[in-house]
Amino acid sequence: MRVLYVASDQTLPGETGGSVHVHEVSQALAARSHEVHAVVDERGGATSDWDGYRIHRISWTPHHRFFRFRARRRIAALIDEIRPDVLMERYYNFGGEGILAAAAAGVPSLLEVNSPVVDHRGSMKAALDALMVVRPMRRYRERIVRNASTLIAPLKEIVPDFARAKTHVVTWGANVESFHPTRRSEALRANWGASPDTCVVLFSGSHRPWHGVETLLAAARRMKTRQDVLFVFAGGDHTGEATDFRGRFLGRVPYKDMPEVTASADISVAPYDRSQLKSLELGFFWSPLKIFEALASGVPMITLDIPPLHDIIRAGSEGAFFRENDPDDLVRVIGGLASDRARREAMGVRARERAPRFSWDAHAGQIESILKGLKVA
Repeated sequence: MRVLYVASDQTLPGETGGSVHVHEVSQALAARSHEVHAVVDERGGATSDWDGYRIHRISWTPHHRFFRFRARRRIAALIDEIRPDVLMERYYNFGGEGILAAAAAGVPSLLEVNSPVVDHRGSMKAALDALMVVRPMRRYRERIVRNASTLIAPLKEIVPDFARAKTHVVTWGANVESFHPTRRSEALRANWGASPDTCVVLFSGSHRPWHGVETLLAAARRMKTRQDVLFVFAGGDHTGEATDFRGRFLGRVPYKDMPEVTASADISVAPYDRSQLKSLELGFFWSPLKIFEALASGVPMITLDIPPLHDIIRAGSEGAFFRENDPDDLVRVIGGLASDRARREAMGVRARERAPRFSWDAHAGQIESILKGLKVA
């Protein structure tokens, strides 16, 4: 199958979650013998072929992602040139260039929805839209959705009611070849200040308020007398040794180095704070890479007991849960695992065993089945 995958505002190679997602999906579909053409921002580099798929770099005017819809003419030209069997587009509020061009050309399409198409309660975007009476932004988003042959999303509640019947619920994934327990490095751990007997607790992410970093920092301060526990924070701008707990800030870590960082931890924590992001009132629509990557690395995960997280991590099997925004409860859970090496190592083994069902290959298999159905139709 020839697939045109439109993600115009992403860059390849890239370090963001979006860039990693586009690369991994393209690579996984190509590995299944599909001809994949990924459309990305021209600012990513000069490479035109990568890991079995072709990259097309485009631009539009003005060159800002808010005007991404203006790339439609360029996408239409690519459709004429490549003659895809199906077109996929990574959803963005001001995108739609791929879906609309595909509809005009009579090409089946799939809209990949990673963030809400619908407005949450109290949305500033919705308020501004309402001021224009006819709600042009909502009308445009809904036009994109109506023109898509089908949609995929981690949660149906983030798409309009009228589109839920044609929406497939899928999970994203991890590169289970790159993220692997064998990437554990005692040399890296020693550089952090950890001995072979130290329990390293890892947080990885961009340190945005809704990632719950403050809850983990508060827990780390409460555990500063535990000489057997070391906290490591990957991501964010701060680097160096912590001053008020036993730990280290790594700052921004190149994505290629994250498999070694993740596997060198003994526990990974994803302490989300949903109160800091209003759109999460729609439901926990993230399909978090850090959790899949911890599984693949054989590292137990501590996170929230909410859907879909408790469908990925099973309490007492691959990890444990704590009460959201409760650093004392997080101390309890971390402390229990830190004191029981045999238990957390058994969890790590089960985590690695569970990882393949959340791999990029498994994700590509879901997409492949959906795309084949579109082609037949």
